[in-house]
Amino acid sequence: MKTKVNFFRFAMPLLALMAIMGCSSNGPAPATNPSTQSAGVAPSSQKSLGEELRMLRCPEENLQGTATAEDYDQALDIAITKIAAQIQSSVTASNTAVKREQVNADGKEKIESSFEIQSNVTTQLRNRQDVHVQKTLARDGLVGVVACMSVEDAAKPYRQDYQSARDALVSSMAVLEMTSHPLEKFSNYDKMVEAYATYKSAVQILESLGFKDGYGDIEENYAKAQESYNDFKSRYKIYFEGSLEADEGSKIFQELSKRVFLQTILDSACEIGLVLSLELSDPKCKEGGFGVTCTEVVALNGSSCKGETYFTLGATLKGVGRLDEAEAKSKIVNSVEKGDFFADWMKELNRWIAR
Repeated sequence: MKTKVNFFRFAMPLLALMAIMGCSSNGPAPATNPSTQSAGVAPSSQKSLGEELRMLRCPEENLQGTATAEDYDQALDIAITKIAAQIQSSVTASNTAVKREQVNADGKEKIESSFEIQSNVTTQLRNRQDVHVQKTLARDGLVGVVACMSVEDAAKPYRQDYQSARDALVSSMAVLEMTSHPLEKFSNYDKMVEAYATYKSAVQILESLGFKDGYGDIEENYAKAQESYNDFKSRYKIYFEGSLEADEGSKIFQELSKRVFLQTILDSACEIGLVLSLELSDPKCKEGGFGVTCTEVVALNGSSCKGETYFTLGATLKGVGRLDEAEAKSKIVNSVEKGDFFADWMKELNRWIAR
């Protein structure tokens, strides 16, 4: 009986202690990061700014520029520059005429010209106000920008350039066709070629943006205008008629022939071209301290085949004879070759050479 009392005396405190310990072990678990809830999965690493930007895309039919820089404005400028680089925004075209002469089976000369457009391309976005920023990101002291521009907006200024160039080209072709005066013909031809170069540049830009239809009629009309001008050039000649019987006249003709391809009226009928005629005055002689001096006035006239006067060029020939008047007159012919007047004459004649 004494033994039982001792057992309960020690068992009750033990049971109470175990009950207390059991309740404590069933309490709430500590809070954890939701991202690490899954056993065995490490936290995902953050993408770099460049990687994240490369994942972004502008809508279809848009040009895209992506850039990073130390501040927003600088990043946007770089992105816009990248858009501009995709647009051939400024084309300066120069035309190089490659000329070749051909002689047909019937012996008639035919002059043809072909033209090569040489383009120097620079990039410059003219309507940057149409660029919109799709996304801006900032990280680690850098700013990233994704800028977009629709193809339609990119084409706006070049559609205007195209229409202006087309109108100018159509006008220049019409004016050239109506022109008959040689100098006006040459000048209007140069204007037409320049207008075509501007037009072609605008077309090239629009084509690079995907607008490729509707240019065939202009190309066809331009080809016809070229053929018409080439036909004009093939019939255009520079003729010489004048006092070839005189020694001075014959010498002047020889010197001019070294600089300009001349035909005489006897060679062929004057159809289209420039007719040069020479007038010679009678020599005037007088004695002086160095002997006898003789002078002679010459005039080179330029006119159309129908007789319309274009210009008159003058010069004075001079000869000095120590012995007599005959010697002085003979030296007038020698003065032709040494005459400075040919330089002045050629300034005018070069304007009348077909190009």
